[in-house]
Amino acid sequence: MRKYILSLLLTAGILSGVFAADKSWNAVATEMKGIIDDAFSLYQSQKADAAYERVNDAYFGHYEVDGFERSTQSRIGGSRAGNVEVQFSRLKSAIRGAKPAEEVRKEADTLISMLFEDAEKLDPPKMTWNELAVVLSKEFKEAADMYADGHVVTAEPKFRKAYSRYYGKSKLQENVAKSLGYKRDAQIVDLYTQTKTMILNRGPKPEVVESISSLSEMITDTAADLTSKQGRIQWWGTVFASLMILLREGFEAILIVGAIIAYLRKSGNEDNLGAVYKGSVWGIVASVIMALILMGLTKFGFQSGQGQEVVEGVTMFIAVAVLFYTSNWMISKASSKAWESYIQGRVKTSVDKRSMFSLAFTCFLAVFREGAEVILFYQALFTGSDSKGTVPAVIAGMVIAVVLLVFVYKAIILTGKKLPLKPFFYATSILMFVMVVSFVGGGISEFVDASWIQPRLVNGVPTVSLLGIYPYAESLIAQGIAVAVIVLTLVIGSLLKRNKKTAQ
Repeated sequence: MRKYILSLLLTAGILSGVFAADKSWNAVATEMKGIIDDAFSLYQSQKADAAYERVNDAYFGHYEVDGFERSTQSRIGGSRAGNVEVQFSRLKSAIRGAKPAEEVRKEADTLISMLFEDAEKLDPPKMTWNELAVVLSKEFKEAADMYADGHVVTAEPKFRKAYSRYYGKSKLQENVAKSLGYKRDAQIVDLYTQTKTMILNRGPKPEVVESISSLSEMITDTAADLTSKQGRIQWWGTVFASLMILLREGFEAILIVGAIIAYLRKSGNEDNLGAVYKGSVWGIVASVIMALILMGLTKFGFQSGQGQEVVEGVTMFIAVAVLFYTSNWMISKASSKAWESYIQGRVKTSVDKRSMFSLAFTCFLAVFREGAEVILFYQALFTGSDSKGTVPAVIAGMVIAVVLLVFVYKAIILTGKKLPLKPFFYATSILMFVMVVSFVGGGISEFVDASWIQPRLVNGVPTVSLLGIYPYAESLIAQGIAVAVIVLTLVIGSLLKRNKKTAQ
């Protein structure tokens, strides 16, 4: 059973790579730049409404539908994607507010700069460090030959420009200093300076040629070391991202399914385990199908970027209601007896009525609720990356996550009611309350992105997408109300429990 589920998960992750972007992120950023520049031209022509819609075209038609946002979230960070979304809002607010053209241009340039910065990080390098070193060595060899033939005047600029272009401006030097240390970079710079001085002073030809050769060899070795180290870091980074996606989304489903299985076994109703397994497997299958349908619709242009934002916003507020209810429910069941009584009642009802569908559907929902999102995040990991290195790393992360989830499942089954449920339920409830506040802010942000809400920007408030914090007055007020409701609910619940104990 576990092998079947694992194979489905691995297949889902690999299939998601089929829908990876077929153009570079720099190309997408260039398209958005053209649209944003067009929007500014319209604004200068006193066509503010048309300019506003063009900015929306850039956001919905490319940042959303082309997968730029999801890839930014997956590979750079959710906060960065949130900052870009806020900058889109700043530009639209400047247009709606009839700000001076200079201010609108400033907001547009800031947005364009952010898009290209992210595109550079998302796109694989045009040349690897090793390829740069090969080109640099060739240029150095030509400079050395010129010097050996007596062409000192042409050898020096050839040598200097090759070093500047392929070591300095290519960011090879910057990455050497960051990844291998400033000492390593200093050794290269010192040898370059020494060699350049020898050329300018018309030093002996054999010594100059030997010095150029030594510098070329040093840079080649450094490029190889840099490639190796960064490759390991990137590989393990992808493994960790893959691990956390499945672990984070699968943990809740494992808890629910595991708790039901544990009780069925303890109560002697193992005949009903087949329904649990079937529901779980069908949940995975449905998740894969749903995710691939969504990716296909997006890829072939049948899904609106604005529609995505609206759906995500509505989904977040539905999640707010579910999480708020669930967190209160978990606090009410924050004891082994209360939890066991609840599970026993739900399962026994199904068993007594010989209703396999109830158990299967419960497990189906537990898995399906998280599954589709898992596939979409894995698709973002594949998008725009080197499949030779990414696929093994993603699979490795998935395998590790599955092993950990199986361990959690086994722990639930083996320890049964001895699990420390009270602290677990309290901790989980607090986490869910935090998620409620986060989702309220995130939901408002989605409606802002969909242009359903015209935000009032609050200067000085940072964007922390993990907590749903955005510099919008609307989202901050809504989150404040959510916190007040949560506190009031906890106080009322505590008073009711105290009165109940007093009455007893």
